Amino acid sequence: RPRRPEEKSHHGRGNNPPSRHLWVGNLSHSLTESAVARQFLQYGDLESIAFQPGRSYAFINFRNEEDAFAAIKELQGFSLAGNALKIEFAKA
Repeated sequence: RPRRPEEKSHHGRGNNPPSRHLWVGNLSHSLTESAVARQFLQYGDLESIAFQPGRSYAFINFRNEEDAFAAIKELQGFSLAGNALKIEFAKA
């Protein structure tokens, strides 16, 4: 399938400096925003979540950088609804 422009722009995104902004990829299309948020709220308060149903990624912004670090460390490769999460630091 052809890549959507927004997917292409993430290519090589692993080079972003650590921050409280996370890009979460490989999401199952069956997930809801609240299911995704619940998973990340275990690590701290979220400032915002940008999630569109049917997309395979979301942007999750924590209030604190340390919480984002904990989440990326614990949830990298974690199986959520059958898909292993891919998490990277996003551009602010």
